[in-house]
Amino acid sequence: ICGQKTNGRKRTYERPRDYATTRLRDHAITRPRDYATTRLRDHAPLPGQSRIMKVDMPYPITHPSYESEPFGGTVMAELFEAIGFEVRDEDSYNRLAEYAETSGERSLMHREDTTLHGRCWKLGGGLEVWSMLYEREGELFYADCRPAFRSRYVRPIRDWELIEYVEDGEAILKGCTQQGRSIVFELQNLTEADPSTFRRPQLEVALAGLAYCAQARPAPLKGRRKGGLSYRFDLAERLPEYEEDACENDYAISGKLLAWREIKNPVSASDLVWIHVDVGEIYLEVLVNRRALSGRLDIGCRITANIWLQGHLLETDEITTRYEGVDPGYETSDFWARLRRGN
Repeated sequence: ICGQKTNGRKRTYERPRDYATTRLRDHAITRPRDYATTRLRDHAPLPGQSRIMKVDMPYPITHPSYESEPFGGTVMAELFEAIGFEVRDEDSYNRLAEYAETSGERSLMHREDTTLHGRCWKLGGGLEVWSMLYEREGELFYADCRPAFRSRYVRPIRDWELIEYVEDGEAILKGCTQQGRSIVFELQNLTEADPSTFRRPQLEVALAGLAYCAQARPAPLKGRRKGGLSYRFDLAERLPEYEEDACENDYAISGKLLAWREIKNPVSASDLVWIHVDVGEIYLEVLVNRRALSGRLDIGCRITANIWLQGHLLETDEITTRYEGVDPGYETSDFWARLRRGN
């Protein structure tokens, strides 16, 4: 299903001028300034350069140019901060997008006269950066660059609807959880998905929120009663205080902390926190930058956060690797055979 974009928080984001209009005519790329060395595996070399060039950017956004212009994509900067990248200006965004495009795992999706090219730069621990290009009539255009987090737990989604913005390299998936709760999230790996997946009445997804900010407070003495712990999972665009600037997949959440662990971005060395929250209707994974998290984390404490909800479609082999439980390959007698007085 193809749709027209709405004027939401992320939808009104203006891409940097140096990269937004980049056009890959005849497979030759015009690179952002100050980006000297990349490897363009599938593109023809620039004048005076060899086809294979040295990759020399282990930390793509650590040292921005002093001549860089101010970066206006505040929302995108906040989202990249959630996975540990500080995008301070156009140059740092451009270099990050370029590095993801040249170093990421490649996938593509065909739609009539258009082909969408995905590049997924996997950093480890579920952290990802996606760069998207779209091709039409033999010409390639830059579409989008965004942060992602591939979460751990599998969630079935039914009664789903997919809305694609091909020229913007994005897709929004709407559906219902098993509990009947409607959700809206950004689908990150549209180009990785097998087309046959979209013939299924139920999709298996990994769902997580990237937090703009989060706060931890001590657990109240009372449960769900008045004055106790409040549970919330509300679309931000339906709340008066957020409706003007919210993306269609922004949520305001509140609930009980079930688990948490620290993650480090291996490229920027930024400290991140993965939290698992009971928001009343679903259990939700959230990733937040340590600097954007206030309060002390304790199991059972109250968590409030503003998040950008995103997710990935999972294939059968990915679901199998996430399985936690009894191995069906074992017989019950095998467990009894290993039973000893000491165990």
